[in-house]
Formats: sequence, C-alpha cells, structure tokens
Amino acid sequence: MRPKNITLATLTLFTLFSLQVALAAISDPNAVVAEVNGQKITEGDLNLYILQRNLPAGGASPQQRAALIEEMINRAVIYQDAIALGVDKTPAIKAAIEFQRINIIASTMINRSSDRFNVTEAELKKEYDSRKGELGGTELKARHILLTTEKSAKDIIEKLNKGDDFAKLAGKHSTGPSAVNGGDLGWFKTDQMVKEFSDAAGKLTKGSYTKAPVNTQFGWHVILLEDKRSVDAPTFESIKEQIRVGLQGKMIEKYIGDLRNKATIKRN
Repeated sequence: MRPKNITLATLTLFTLFSLQVALAAISDPNAVVAEVNGQKITEGDLNLYILQRNLPAGGASPQQRAALIEEMINRAVIYQDAIALGVDKTPAIKAAIEFQRINIIASTMINRSSDRFNVTEAELKKEYDSRKGELGGTELKARHILLTTEKSAKDIIEKLNKGDDFAKLAGKHSTGPSAVNGGDLGWFKTDQMVKEFSDAAGKLTKGSYTKAPVNTQFGWHVILLEDKRSVDAPTFESIKEQIRVGLQGKMIEKYIGDLRNKATIKRN
C-alpha cells in the first residue's frame, strides 16, 4: 500500500530546511529584540515570524521589521492575557496544541533524516539518462472531431472523403471543447493522450486522417494529423533540481511506507 500525503512530507522537508538555513544566517538568534512582561522576543523568533509571513528571512526592510516586532508584541500581550484566563486549559485548545506538537515532531523527524534522502550527482545523472527518451522524443500536431456514436463518426469520415473541410466539420459537429478551435489540439506528446488516441494518431502520415472511427473512454474520434516533429530533451542542468525533488520524494515515500508496514494500523 502506498503511503498518503507524500507531497506534504516532501514539502515539509524543504520547508524545515529553509527554516534552518534562515536561522543559521542570523548572527545571534538569541539576541532580544523586545520584552513583554518578562517574555523575551528574540531574533530567532522574529525570523521565524518573517518566514511565516512569506517574507525573505533577513530581507525585511527596517520599516517591515519594526512593524513585525510590534505585531509580535501584540501577539505576546494577547497570549499572556489568554494564559491568565486559562484559555490554554480548555479541551479544544489542548487538542489543537497536541495536534501541532505531533506535526512539529513528525516534520522534524523527516528533516533530521535528511541525510538518508541525499541524492548524489551520479544518481541524478542516471535518472536523467533513463528518462531522456521520454523527456524528448516526438510531438504531434493534430485536430480531432469527437462524436458520441460510431455511426456519426463514420458519417463525418464520409464527408471528409468527399472533400469537406476538417476544421469546419469539427466546429459544427464535435462535442469536445476543442470544437471552438476547429478541433485543434495543438502540439502534444503521445503519452499526454489516452493510448487508443495516441496509437491511431501516431500511425498517420502528415495531412492524413483516420479512415475508421477511434474509440476511447471519451467517445468516438476522427483524427487529422497536421504535423510531426522531433523534440530534444531539456539539458541535465536545466532540470537537475526537479529530478532531485522527484527522487527525494520517492525516498521519503519509501521511508514512510516502511514505517507503515511495521505499524499496527486500525481504522474504525
């Protein structure tokens, strides 16, 4: 069974890594920027707050920094008043705190295990080489007319055999969203389409159309191949980081999957 929320786990890994980098860049994260009734607000606290506000750590302007410190002071006085009133003792707040505690510890575990998710340059290159064919390859430019029945598709083919214009027929008869553009699908790779469609389109020569209706899960198609071209794969350097994220995601998926396989899981 594949574990759930792998994307979230991957994002958590890089989010926590960003927090670590941001804090490491502070000369003294323990330096106090404000104090509220003895509660200290440090440079580390401020930088975490800056990141939560989607501002670059250390990149806030002096005006933004001053405003954020005031916000944190406001937060501190509200927090202190809530504690005095016992808000933190209510069941709902306790449950929310425990929920966040679990999130933080689990996320930190992923981050602390980041060395096991390290990907070498050789592994990146190997993955690139194994996928180079699919990254490049052939692209097709086609139009299609989508019909609800095989008979209506055969009727369209008869009209094409008599010389009717494909784009005009698509605009008038196709039930697909491309009808407004005369059935134009633009350029696409074969793996972007359902297999039956790709197989039929790939067998056509430039300027020809299918002589028999093509059936897919969407209905019955008549396909016109307008052009075909070879596409070079992107360079290794241009997609190296994208490959790294994908491989690390698979490693995190395996890590979580192994833990799930060893766990006793019950669902009610």
